[in-house]
Amino acid sequence: MSTKATLAHHAGDLSWHLYEEAFEAGVVYLELQGVAVELITRKTAGADVVLRLPIETAKQLGLHTRVPPERWAAIK
Repeated sequence: MSTKATLAHHAGDLSWHLYEEAFEAGVVYLELQGVAVELITRKTAGADVVLRLPIETAKQLGLHTRVPPERWAAIK
């Protein structure tokens, strides 16, 4: 059973998924799929990157604007 709760997402060649974990307060996660980075990359193309962000940092990046206001307000 997944503990991820999706806040917003976009599917495409470069996909992203903004979510929270059910039992982890004060942070959200931003998963980037297929991006070009200097990491260990996928054999096919790019890499998957998951950023663990404090809620305040997510707000500074404007990520809260992609989430319905009532959903964002429920994040603790």
